[in-house]
Amino acid sequence: MWPLFLARKQLFPPGKFPVFATVSILGVALGVMALLVVQTVMNSFGEEHRRRIRESSGDVVVLPPPAEHGSETPVFIRGAAALCDGIERAANAGVVAASPVVEGAVVTFVSGGKLELCGALGVDPAREERVTPLRKYLEPATCWEDFDDERVIVGAALAARLGLAIGDTLPVASPARLLKNAETERKVLPKELTVCGILKTGFQLVDDKTLLVTLRTGRELFELPAGTATSLRLKLRDHRRALHYDEMETLANGIARLHPDVGGVKPWTFVRQAFLAAIDMEKQILFFLMFIITLVASFSIGSTLFSHVVRRTREIGLLGALGARPPHILALFLAQGLLIGVLGYGLGAALAWTLLHFRQNIVSLFGMDEIMAKQYLFSQVPLHYNPADFAAAAVLTIFLMTVVSLLPALWAAGRKPSEAMRDAN
Repeated sequence: MWPLFLARKQLFPPGKFPVFATVSILGVALGVMALLVVQTVMNSFGEEHRRRIRESSGDVVVLPPPAEHGSETPVFIRGAAALCDGIERAANAGVVAASPVVEGAVVTFVSGGKLELCGALGVDPAREERVTPLRKYLEPATCWEDFDDERVIVGAALAARLGLAIGDTLPVASPARLLKNAETERKVLPKELTVCGILKTGFQLVDDKTLLVTLRTGRELFELPAGTATSLRLKLRDHRRALHYDEMETLANGIARLHPDVGGVKPWTFVRQAFLAAIDMEKQILFFLMFIITLVASFSIGSTLFSHVVRRTREIGLLGALGARPPHILALFLAQGLLIGVLGYGLGAALAWTLLHFRQNIVSLFGMDEIMAKQYLFSQVPLHYNPADFAAAAVLTIFLMTVVSLLPALWAAGRKPSEAMRDAN
C-alpha cells in the first residue's frame, strides 16, 4: 500500500500548491467533459427521436397493398376495423392493440386568402389511445372527450403560426378536391372544422404540421370508401421488445405471414430510418473526434509526467537505497497516473453533468433555439443519460492514463540507486 500512499503525497505535497497534479487533472477532466457531453447530447437526440417516433406511429406499422401500375386511385386497406380485431386476437402476433389511421396532405385556408399545406391524421379516438399516448399531449386534456367529426386538434407550432385558438373555425380541404374544383364546374367547399384542442408534443415534426381529425373526417377529406384506412398502427404486448431492431423485424415478418393481403408490415424503425441512421453516424464520428482529443491530451500529460519523474531522480535513488524494489518504484509512478486518471474522470464527469443540467440555458444564451428546432425538431434539448457511455469513458480514461504513465514508470524502475543519486547531483 505504501506506493499508493507515497504517490498521493508526491501529487499533493503538504503545504504546497500541487501545480503538476492540478494541471494534469484539469487536462484529463476537460477531455472527459467534452467526450461525455458530446456522447450524451447525441445519444439524447437519438433516444428522444426514437421515443417520439414510437409514440406517434406505434410499435409496428401495417401498410396498404401497392398501387397498380398507372393507377391514380389512392391505396388503402379495406376492412380496417376487422383486420385490427383479427390482429389483436392472434395470440402469436404479440399485439395488444391495433388502430386504423388515415393520413395525407391537406390545405388550410387562413385569413387573407393564404393557403397552408400541412398533414391531416385521421384516427379512431377509442382505438388510438390504446396504441399511442397522443392524448397526454393535448391542451386542454378534456378535448379528447369532445373530439368528433366536426372538430380538429391542431399542432402547437402550427396553431401559433396560423393564429388559431380554441373555438376558432378552420377550413380544410385535400389537394385532390382543389384540383377537382379547377377541372370541373362542380364546386366542392372546404370542410369547416372547429378547433377543440392543441397538440403539444415538443416534437417539431408533429407540432409544426399536424391536424388531428377523426377517422370518418379523414376518409371524407381524402374521398376514401367507408371502413378503409391508409395504414394500421400496432402496440406490442411486450413493449420493451420494440427497443430491439432484430426482434422487431422478426415480429413484423410474422404478422405479415398471418395477413398476406396487406402491403407490408414494418417496425417503427422503418419510420424516418435515414434520419436515425444519420444521427447514429454523427454520434460515432463525434466520438472518434473526441477520442482523438482525449488521446492527445493523455500523451501530453504523459510527457509532463515523464518530466515529473526525471525531477524526482534523487527520491528514486533514496527509495532504492532504503530497500524499495523495481516493482515498487514501477507501482509508485503507475499509481500516480492512475490517481490522475480517476480524479480527472471524476471532475470531468461532474463538469459534464453541470453543463448538461444547464444545457437549455446555454443553447438560449447563444441564440440556437431556432436552429435546434429546425435541425433536430425539438423545442428543448432532450436529455437521456446512458450509463454505458459514462462507464466507457471511465475505462478509457483510466486505461489511457495508466498506459501513458507506464513509460516514465519503467524508466524510474530501471534506475539503479547509485546511478540515480549520482545523476541527481
